[in-house]
Amino acid sequence: MHAQTLKQRTDRREASTAHSESASGALVLGALGVVFGDIGTSPIYALRQAVVDAGRVDVQIVMGVLSMIVWAVVIVLMLKYALYVMRADNEGEGGIIALTALVRSGYERAQRRVPRTLLLAGLFGAAMFYGDSMITPAVSVLSAVEGLSEISPAFGPWVVPIAAAILIALFVVQRRGSTAVGRMFGPVMGVWFASLAAVGGYRIAQHPEVLKALSPQWALSLAIARPGIAFTILGAVILALTGAEALYADIGHFGRRAIRVALVAIVFPSIIIGYFGQAATLLFEPGSFQQPFFHALPSWALIPGVVIAMLATIIASQAVISGAFSMTSQAIELGFLPRMRIIETSKQQRGQVYSPAVNAILFASVLFLVLGFQTSAKLTSAYGIAVGLTMLITTIQMTSVSRNVWGWPGWCVVLVSAPLLAVDLTLVAANIPKIPSGGWFPVTVGLVLFLLMSTWNRGRELAAVHADRAEPLDQFLNHVFNRDERPARVRGTAVYPGNKAGMTPAALKSNIRHNGVLHETAIFFANLSESAPRIDEAMRIETRDLGNGCYEIIARHGFVERMNLPRLLESLSARLGDWTYDPAHTTFFLPRDEVIKGCSHGEMTRWREALFGQMSFHSASSAEYYGLRPEDVVELGVQIAL
Repeated sequence: MHAQTLKQRTDRREASTAHSESASGALVLGALGVVFGDIGTSPIYALRQAVVDAGRVDVQIVMGVLSMIVWAVVIVLMLKYALYVMRADNEGEGGIIALTALVRSGYERAQRRVPRTLLLAGLFGAAMFYGDSMITPAVSVLSAVEGLSEISPAFGPWVVPIAAAILIALFVVQRRGSTAVGRMFGPVMGVWFASLAAVGGYRIAQHPEVLKALSPQWALSLAIARPGIAFTILGAVILALTGAEALYADIGHFGRRAIRVALVAIVFPSIIIGYFGQAATLLFEPGSFQQPFFHALPSWALIPGVVIAMLATIIASQAVISGAFSMTSQAIELGFLPRMRIIETSKQQRGQVYSPAVNAILFASVLFLVLGFQTSAKLTSAYGIAVGLTMLITTIQMTSVSRNVWGWPGWCVVLVSAPLLAVDLTLVAANIPKIPSGGWFPVTVGLVLFLLMSTWNRGRELAAVHADRAEPLDQFLNHVFNRDERPARVRGTAVYPGNKAGMTPAALKSNIRHNGVLHETAIFFANLSESAPRIDEAMRIETRDLGNGCYEIIARHGFVERMNLPRLLESLSARLGDWTYDPAHTTFFLPRDEVIKGCSHGEMTRWREALFGQMSFHSASSAEYYGLRPEDVVELGVQIAL
C-alpha cells in the first residue's frame, strides 16, 4: 500500500509538472492579471515612501534608493521566488499552507514526526498573510485615488470617501465570484505594465544618467556613508516586494512556466523601468518627492494614468482577497481552522471559492484602515512588517523542504538558505521601528490569528488522541449483534460521518443508547484529509462489508478538494451489494461536539481549552461541510475530552 501511494504521488506530480511547464498565451495573460497585481502596483508608493523616509532628496539618496530597490527585486523576486521557492510545489499547488503541508508530508514519508516549531511557523505565516490581505486593498486603492489630488486639489477632501466607496463595492460583489471580472484582469494589467514602461522610458530618455543606479555600488555607497538613513530606507524598500508570495501561491492555477514567462518578459522590465523613470523625475524635479509616480506622467496623460492606476489597484485587491478565501478553504481541510461556510463560485474553474465570514472580517478591517490611517503614506508603515515576516517564514519552511523533501546535503542548504535568511531578517529588522506607527496592526492581527489557529490545531490533535482510544468498530458491532437485547432494525439507511477509520462513531453509540434502533443499512463514513492537494481516484475510496447490513467507507481527499457526501454515496451504490442510495430514505447522524473542560491533563491551559470549545461551538455545521440538506440530518450531542 505504501509503495502504491508513492507511485500515485509520483504520477500526480508528473501531471502537475506537465501543467507547470505549460505557458500558453492565455495562461500568461491570466497570470499577468491575477499573480502580479500587487507587485505591479508597488511602484505607485514604494520609491516615494523610501525617499520620504530618508528625509531629504539629493543625488546620493535617490540613486541609492533606486539601486536598493533594483537589487532587492533581483535577489528576492527573481532569485528567491522565481528560481527557488517556485520549485517547491506541492503536487502543483503553492502558497504558505501548501508549503506547510509539503513540509509535513516530507516528515510523514520518512515516518518521522514533524517538529512542532515548523508547523507553528507555517501557521504564523498564514496568519500574517491575512494581515497582508487586509492592508493590500487599503494601501493600494488609497495610493491610486490620491492621484486625483494631482489632477485638482479640489479632490483632496474626497480621496478617503472615494477610496472607501470603491472598497465597499469590491467587497459587496465578492459573493458573486471573481470569474467574470477575472476575464478583464489580464488585458487591464497588460495596459498597466505597458504604461509603466512607456512613462519610465520617456523619463529615462530625458535623463539617461539615472541608469548608473543599475550598479549595486550606489546602494553600498549609501550604506557606508549614511548607515542610519540606509537602514531606515530598507524599511520602505520592502514595499517594492509586496506580492512576491503570489508567484508561489498561484502556481496551481497558472503553472510555473507561465508565471516565469510573464515575470521575465513583461513584469520585471516594466516595473524596473518605471522605478528608473520616477528616479529621473525626482533628480530633476526634487519637489515631486511626495508623488513621483504621478509627476512622472506627462500632463496630458495624468487623467488616464490615474484611472488605469485605480483599475490596477482594484485588481490587486481582488487577487489578494480571493487568495485569502482559497487559503481559508485549504486551512480548514488541513485542520488549521475550524469549519466555516465555503461557497464554490465557479463550476468551471477550481479554486474559485467565497467565504462570507472571511469577507466580512476583511471588509471591516480594510475600512478601519482606510478611515483610521487616511493616507497611503501612513499605511505603508503597517505594510512592511507583514510582508517581511511572511517572506522570512517562507525561507524557514524552504530550508526544511530542501533538506527533508529534496534531500539536499547540509552544506548546500546552508549555502542557499543563509544569505536569504540574512536578507529577510534585515528587512524585518528595518521594519520593527515602524511597529508603533502602524506596524502594530498586522502584528496584532497575526498574533491573534496565530493563537486561534494553533489552539484549534492543538485541540484537534488532542481530540484525535482521545479518538484513538475509542472502541474499535468491529468489536462494538459484534457486541451489539450478539447480545440478548438487539436494537430494533428500521427501514432506510443511516450514515454516520466521522474522521477516524475503524473506530466507533460517538453518534452511533448515542443513537443506540438513547433510541435503541439501527437502520437496516448502516454506513460508517471516515473522512480523511491528506497533506497532498488532490487524491488519485483509484485511491480515493475504500469500502468494507462489516456484515448485518453494515458497511465502512474510508474516503480520502486533498486539501484543495471539496467534500460532497451525497454525490459520493450516489457513486458507490454498485459497490455496496444490493444497496442503492435513496435520498428520501437516508438519514445522516452527525455529532454536535461539546468540549469537556479540564480534560487535557495539562496539555492545554484552561483558557485555551475554553477557547477551543468556543471555536468548536461556533464552527459551521457538519451538515453544510458535507453538502447535506438540513431535513436529512439528525444531530446528537457528543462530549469531547481533550
